[in-house]
Amino acid sequence: MNLSRIRLIFTRELRDQVRDRRTMFTIFVLPLLLYPFMGMLMLQVAQFHAEHPVRVTWIGQDNWPVDRPLVSKSETERDNELIRWNFLPYETDERTASEWKTFAADLVKKGNADLVFISGPGVIDALKNRSQELPLQTFMNQASEQSVIATQRLDRLLDSWQRSWLRDQLLDSRLDPAILRSIDAEVVDIAPQETKQALIWSKLLPLVMLIWALTGAFYPAIDLCAGEKERGTLETLLSSPASRREIVWGKLLTVMTFSVATAVLNLFSMQFTSSFVIDQFTRMGAANAVATMGPLPLSSLTWLIVILLPISTMFSALALAVAALAKSSKEGQYYLMPLLMGGLPLVLLPMIPGMTLSAGSSAIPVTGAVLLARTLIEGQYKEAIIHAPIVIGITIICCLLSVRWAVRQFESENVMFRESERFQWSLWLKRIWQDRTDSATANEALLCGMIILVALFFGKLSMSSQELSWANFVQSQMAVQLGLILGPCLIMAIFMTSSLRRALRLEKVHPIDFILAIILGISLHPAYLQLSSLIQQEFQIGLETREVLQQVDTMVGTAPLWSVLLVFAVVPALCEELTFRGFIFGGLMQQNGILRAILVSSLFFGFSHGVLQQSISASIIGLILGFIAWRSGGVLCGIATHMTHNGLTMILSRFGKDSYSGPDQFSWMFETTANGELSYSSVWLVASIILSCLILAWFAFRPQWGSIRRQRVLANRASQLVA
Repeated sequence: MNLSRIRLIFTRELRDQVRDRRTMFTIFVLPLLLYPFMGMLMLQVAQFHAEHPVRVTWIGQDNWPVDRPLVSKSETERDNELIRWNFLPYETDERTASEWKTFAADLVKKGNADLVFISGPGVIDALKNRSQELPLQTFMNQASEQSVIATQRLDRLLDSWQRSWLRDQLLDSRLDPAILRSIDAEVVDIAPQETKQALIWSKLLPLVMLIWALTGAFYPAIDLCAGEKERGTLETLLSSPASRREIVWGKLLTVMTFSVATAVLNLFSMQFTSSFVIDQFTRMGAANAVATMGPLPLSSLTWLIVILLPISTMFSALALAVAALAKSSKEGQYYLMPLLMGGLPLVLLPMIPGMTLSAGSSAIPVTGAVLLARTLIEGQYKEAIIHAPIVIGITIICCLLSVRWAVRQFESENVMFRESERFQWSLWLKRIWQDRTDSATANEALLCGMIILVALFFGKLSMSSQELSWANFVQSQMAVQLGLILGPCLIMAIFMTSSLRRALRLEKVHPIDFILAIILGISLHPAYLQLSSLIQQEFQIGLETREVLQQVDTMVGTAPLWSVLLVFAVVPALCEELTFRGFIFGGLMQQNGILRAILVSSLFFGFSHGVLQQSISASIIGLILGFIAWRSGGVLCGIATHMTHNGLTMILSRFGKDSYSGPDQFSWMFETTANGELSYSSVWLVASIILSCLILAWFAFRPQWGSIRRQRVLANRASQLVA
């Protein structure tokens, strides 16, 4: 790449963006005005914030003990600020008990009272006879906030009255009232005030920073792609001596500049405003309310800016790639909104209580960076140093993939010069039928994957209410595999492609590749089980999920082995491989999208599993299956590896429960755990990893059988011509 050209494009695009008043207002002016306005609004609300009184109607105050009233006379005379009472006598000759209940419900329903409290006849006797139920009833409206508040205040009043009454009862019985005292240990907080203040900001600041970084990349990306298409200036830039990669990097640096500037200006504006707001709250006498926050520490800004740079690069590249698809600025806004909605869960995930930086969470894109920033702000440097390499590595990989996608978008003529068109169902279906090719397109492959995930979501929810039995389990598994996974794939392959065999990648594979694929399924199994164990240790399975899995495990242990292999090995290998490494993989392979096909198909494959731990491990093994599918040229090798792997899992589980240690000649491969289960030995674990690496190296560097075959055919033809 020519750095001078990149710098020239960067300065040109930056100059054009600076001239745009709307962009400058959004990036620079809005952050400086937004937080002072929010702080002023908070102060105004705080001045007028007060607890509003509630209206409580008490029916039957005359039935309450006279010597110990629930509400004193002085309180009723001065019209209590929190509860405004309305007393009605409980007259049995006027209404029956059921009529009083209907009357109380009508009072609350019509809004004449926030709460109605009824104390029927016999309250005094019920208090003396503790085994007798108290004739007390409360009528409230859960949909009314005032009614809920009234219920809470009445409950506190009744609790206070009960404690006082119990204390007098104990004194009358010559017992010490101290037995009612609750056991409370003194809480000694050893955390410094600065650490507690950083704890609050560490949860808030990364969220604000990343949202504004993504927002700041939106509008420049739309203007630099869709905006230039509308103005007709993009063709001039594309026809210049600069390569597409250089153009992308120049535009990317421009979008990054505005993204980082937006986030940094918002952080400094928040720091400046928060210091004044907290000082004002302290002067108003609300020092306790803001004592845990304090002013924003300047060291936190340093760590946030360091984390911001790679995250901003990824967001900017994604925004640039998505905006390149748009023909107009309006269309670009529609495309970028799903990007925001997809990024928000990764930003909000660290806000979950108990979510900390660990080996598992650090491998999640964006989430790991947010948790790392929070750990650094809280001063836990040792913990941050341990997990920083994983966060940095994952972030760099995501940045490179995002930039690669943006470059691919600019290199595609169909993307850059796509014409706007009106959508009509008849024309769309007609064009799909007329323009059919041997394999699916990338868009059709992505659509198929999304349809399968949505179908699995609703299908598994509808099947969760079935009674857990082997017959029902087999039916549900067959419905999932054949109907929800393979079904959409076959329908789209039949109607959207001209060759079902090539759409599903049912090509012939070399016998050596097929045999090595079976051996790979055997050699990968120990490492996969070890990986699954580590994932389950990092991401603990919930108690309910664990109980369901144990029931399924017990049920599978009593079923015939051939049916277990059919349900768990044969059918999933055929359906999932034909779908994910067949139709979807083949569509994503279009336009030399090898890396895209391997990554996206593995993610679809992982998300199709219902349990998070299985999704993670399946996504990892899906990368290997995708690599095999690419190098072998078809889907058959992936089916062999998948079927062998799942079959070994079922056989090992069955033999382990039967206390079978395996054949004597293979005793070095297995060992029995403390729980009596059969597992692989450490010797075979190391040997299997080495064998798997050798097989993968063979697939990576083996000769291309097709090219060898073509060379032999050409050589035979040449010899025949010479003869």
